[in-house]
Order: sequence, then structure tokens, then C-alpha cells
Amino acid sequence: MNNKPNIKAIIFDRDGVIINTEGLVASSVTQAFKHFGYTVTKEDLNYIIGRSADKYKDYFLSKHNFDFEEYRKLQKEMFTKDINNIPVFHKTIELIKELYSRNIPIALTTSAGKETTKDILTHIGIYNMFNVIVTKEDCLNHKPDPEPYLLTAKKLNIEPKDCLVLEDSELGVQSAISAGMYCFAIPNEYTQHQNFNIATKILNSGEDVLPNIIIK
Repeated sequence: MNNKPNIKAIIFDRDGVIINTEGLVASSVTQAFKHFGYTVTKEDLNYIIGRSADKYKDYFLSKHNFDFEEYRKLQKEMFTKDINNIPVFHKTIELIKELYSRNIPIALTTSAGKETTKDILTHIGIYNMFNVIVTKEDCLNHKPDPEPYLLTAKKLNIEPKDCLVLEDSELGVQSAISAGMYCFAIPNEYTQHQNFNIATKILNSGEDVLPNIIIK
């Protein structure tokens, strides 16, 4: 698409767009499975990026025999112990603050949990800047299903066609495009080899967003 999208709201994914959690997710998953005597492969890690634990549960249970609830408890403990030290994508944070200062509606749509999301965004200092926040508890179906983004548009009271989504994963892009929204992919080191062919545009960072859109 050569023309700049005309949009009324921008919707952010959380992991991989606002905060650089992919490394922490990979580490916590690897350590948790090590407890059960299993080695996590690169293929395994590629599969879980962009998916909630509920979505990758069957994948691992088909390969290994373990107690998933015990695994989740261990993985959550390893993930949350360093949660306040998670690095952020500073260009994205600057974009959020710029949009907030201009009263442009912004939302966050994540497959992660509500409590952790609130804690992270509050720690960064941007929680109250979002008009709408949709987490895994709000949806029956998660990315790549369009439900999370359709619900976000409904809560914003803005048509999906007037929304732009910023995503870092193939699954997230599929969700946004299926919802009838524009979607800019901003790949990171963990998702750069995924397929973003259906994305509206592929960008390097959050600072490239505003030059590539028109605000209605």
C-alpha cells in the first residue's frame, strides 16, 4: 500500500512493541522446562512467540509428559521476578507520549494478563495514557483471531477501518488485518524472520509511525 493510511486511533501490542519481553519469555520458558528435564529448541521458541500459554499448551503436551499447571507456576515465577527490569522500546514510549499529548485515541491489545499488564505499564508510567486496554481475560478467542482487535475498536467506539495496529509478530498482524484494520509490523530480533507479507507496512521502530500516517 503506497498511500498513507487515514486513521483515528492507534492500537499497540504489548510484548515486543512496548516492552522487550521476548527474551525474558524465552528464558523463563527454557528454565521452567529444564526443571522437568526437557530442552527447549529454537523451533519451540519460535512457536510460542506471540502466543499465550493457553495457546501453546497442547503443542508442548503433544511432545512431553509433564504437569502443565506446575510448569505455568514455575514459568510465571521466573518471568515476574525480573519484570521491573524489562527493557522498553524507547521509540514506542515516545510515540505513546506524543499521541497522548495530542489527544489522539490510543489503546493496548495484548494476549497477556490484566494484572501483569497494569503493573508493567504503571511501572513505565504510561498506564493512564491508554483510552482502552484489552487483555486475555476480555476475550474468548485470542490472536490470530480478530476478536481482540474488534473488541478494542468497539470499546474505543471507532470503526476498525479507522484504526492502525502496531504489531511485532505474524500472529498479531493476522489478527489486526483480519479485523479490518491497518497494521504496521515492527519486527524485533525474535520475530524478524516471521512472515509479514500481509502487513500494511513494515517499519524499523516507533519513530517511523507518524511520518507514515494521516490523522483524521
